[in-house]
Amino acid sequence: MKGAFGVVGGVAAALLLVGCGGSAGADSKPGARTISVTITDKGCLAKPAKAPAGPATFEVRNDGAAKVSEVELVSGSSILGEAEGIAPGLSGRFSVTLREGKFETYCPGADQDRWPFVVSGGSAPKALSGAAAVSVRRYRAYLEAQSALLVARTAAFTHAVREGRLADAKRHYVRARIPYERVEPVAESFGSLDPAIDARAGDVPAAQWTGFHPMEKALWISGTTRGLGSLASKLQADVKDLQRRVRRVRLEPTQIANGSVELLGEVSKSKITGEEERYSHTDLDDFEANVDGSRAAYESVREIVAAEKPALANEIDRGFDDVSRALAPYRRGAGFVTYTALTAADTRKLSQSIDALAEPLSRVGAIVVNR
Repeated sequence: MKGAFGVVGGVAAALLLVGCGGSAGADSKPGARTISVTITDKGCLAKPAKAPAGPATFEVRNDGAAKVSEVELVSGSSILGEAEGIAPGLSGRFSVTLREGKFETYCPGADQDRWPFVVSGGSAPKALSGAAAVSVRRYRAYLEAQSALLVARTAAFTHAVREGRLADAKRHYVRARIPYERVEPVAESFGSLDPAIDARAGDVPAAQWTGFHPMEKALWISGTTRGLGSLASKLQADVKDLQRRVRRVRLEPTQIANGSVELLGEVSKSKITGEEERYSHTDLDDFEANVDGSRAAYESVREIVAAEKPALANEIDRGFDDVSRALAPYRRGAGFVTYTALTAADTRKLSQSIDALAEPLSRVGAIVVNR
């Protein structure tokens, strides 16, 4: 639960990369600028610290920093791009289309955690090419369909809660979570809306904890629907607000590609640890939903990738199929076994399938950034 499609003069997106190495040069388009960022415990100065507007790839390397593992390009509280989970000796990258303005590279935990980054030479955004426009239309249709499904399934969930039907409320809880997890990077772009819907215990002050997870705790730990009426009403209002905002969100192919990797990062950051659904242990349902959303985002820009890197497009296709096969043994009917039923070997196998897909998928943003 974190900012992903940061909103700055439209929308810019995060590319989450969990310890993936490699050079952007092989996949970057002509004219795409490379910015180097070295993480140390002292900070994360970008070199160069000034750049002209246009496509850029940020190459991030951890030079032995023990207390810093991520870098974000930010404007105030909005995240334009990020590389996370970069342990000492590892590297990552993210691609963005830079607009004129003053920004910062932010590395939480460093001695100096914010460093200035300036973009000059702003101009009106170029019209999207035919393939790029098609990718945006395709993904927008997916977002709108999933947000509508979220509203409908949340209504069924909150209705069961208000009527005191505990078993039905649990079943509808799992179903309502699925469309949310599929569009999570876009949901996270809307400031405080994502925490209101999806914050886990400890993410926000206890008095501000709303959304799915306090209700999850009541249903599975306390075994009751009592006292959840106000939370149910707020959750329903918040998902309707999300649906309205999705209709207006500005999209670009790079954002879509980067959001695809962000969804895989959600799996490797929280689903694989079991911390997301810590009371219901329905993490595998979320896991599959994140992968579904990642695949839908990737398939929206696949035509652009296949035109330039057909072998890469095929490699990513196989990677998604491998993840689906890795999940198959744990499926039970329309859902999955509880996450606590998995062994350490099981989670390791799932993690390996995600890691194998994350590296080739991380290269897509640099391919589409100039379109």
